[in-house]
Amino acid sequence: MTILATIMAFTCVAFADNDRAVSFDRLPEKARDFISVNFPGEKLAYAKQERDFLEVNYEVVMVSGVKLEFDRRGEWTSIECRYSTISKNLIPEPIRNYVDEAYKGAEYREISRDRREYEVKLTYGLELTFDRYFNLMGIDD
Repeated sequence: MTILATIMAFTCVAFADNDRAVSFDRLPEKARDFISVNFPGEKLAYAKQERDFLEVNYEVVMVSGVKLEFDRRGEWTSIECRYSTISKNLIPEPIRNYVDEAYKGAEYREISRDRREYEVKLTYGLELTFDRYFNLMGIDD
């Protein structure tokens, strides 16, 4: 029993961190298209595939400090800009409309989404959470 438990423990540890570098052409087609359209001329610093048991995700970092995350289908799940702001055309219109009305002049540093919600971080330091129907659920500062 002890030997079996030890083998299983080492196997779980070995599979827990399955990150590997990938080239741009090894990203899902949707992710490549998204990057080409929305970040033309940006240079890729690195891209990696992250495997976590049943999930596969991709992380892409540009030389300019833009970090993008994609799911296995190539749909973006997170966009983060360290040294600049996110283009407003990447923000869903209902969120843009709310922010333009409530926080005039605010720009976007980060946006993430999953099946249930969207989160945006503004240049003011506020973090807004919206449900999947774009109803405001919370504000963190």
